[in-house]
Amino acid sequence: MATTTKPLGILKPLGGGDPIPLKKEELLVGRRPTCDVRLDYENVSGKHCVLRMIRGVWHIRDLGSTNGTTVNGQKIDHEHSVMPDDEVGIAGHYYMIDYDPMISTQVLASNQVLEEEIAEAPVRRHRSLMELAGLESDRDSAYRDDRLQRPPERIVRRPVEEAEFDDAVPSRFEPDEPKIEASDDDFLRMIQEDMRESEEKKKRR
Repeated sequence: MATTTKPLGILKPLGGGDPIPLKKEELLVGRRPTCDVRLDYENVSGKHCVLRMIRGVWHIRDLGSTNGTTVNGQKIDHEHSVMPDDEVGIAGHYYMIDYDPMISTQVLASNQVLEEEIAEAPVRRHRSLMELAGLESDRDSAYRDDRLQRPPERIVRRPVEEAEFDDAVPSRFEPDEPKIEASDDDFLRMIQEDMRESEEKKKRR
């Protein structure tokens, strides 16, 4: 007597129709005849989505279909778990998966939160790893964001002659002595001195 393998679940159409047994842990769903689960609707893509059994729980992932895949009315763009009471939408055609999950609802809820955190990580890149881990408060995060948004403060340096130093200023940093412009009287004085020196030299000869 041939033994029949019990399916891992039953995909039941909510609008009426024949139930589809899920016999493998990974099933390709789409309109193509080669799909494991063929849905012969015009708005279903050739390779629409994939169903996978992961640690005793069914998951569904959209394969870039034209009309999308939903779980409980929410469009999914990453792998999402499906419980027996969840409504799965494939291009507007709705189903439920009848099966017995081999995992507690509490563990599943934790896994679902983790999946959502991973999916939303690219959108929330400004959040630090400490904040995601719960080690950073909202006040710390706000202070850090404020520091990142403020432009760097400009450092104003005082001139050497105005700066106050505890030690003596090295000679190479001392300001140059102020230059005094020569007047006409100074030039006249210099000429007179030159003439006086010339006369003294003549007398010596």
